[in-house]
Amino acid sequence: MSFIPPAGESPRATEEVRSSPKSPRDWSTAIDLIQEASEAIRISEERATELEGHLRQITAEASEEMRRLEAHIAAGEQRLLKAEERIRRAEARAEEAEAWLVRLHDAVIGAFRRPPAVITVDRASDAADEEETTTQQTSD
Repeated sequence: MSFIPPAGESPRATEEVRSSPKSPRDWSTAIDLIQEASEAIRISEERATELEGHLRQITAEASEEMRRLEAHIAAGEQRLLKAEERIRRAEARAEEAEAWLVRLHDAVIGAFRRPPAVITVDRASDAADEEETTTQQTSD
């Protein structure tokens, strides 16, 4: 295995770094950092999984609530249609009743507006009856 030094470094300087006593520590520190990073990624993935599960639960609950509300709206619309039909029937009955009341009113008014029966009265006998009534009242 050959190691190619970075540009600008001599092969000898690279060998010194590899053989220096600090080299194993640097690798163990790097490994520790990699393990910490992978642990952080694992925790983030677990949290993301938990959040996805929570999101699915909330979505399911929201869908169920929507279905319930849609059913409630549909029932309300049915009640509204029935109420509107009852209103139409009641209005039709009211119009018919009003028409009958107009007919009844016209019949009653027509019956009482007939010309009165001709009554012939003798004016002379009326005057005599009046005098007789006045005389009786004064004598009492």
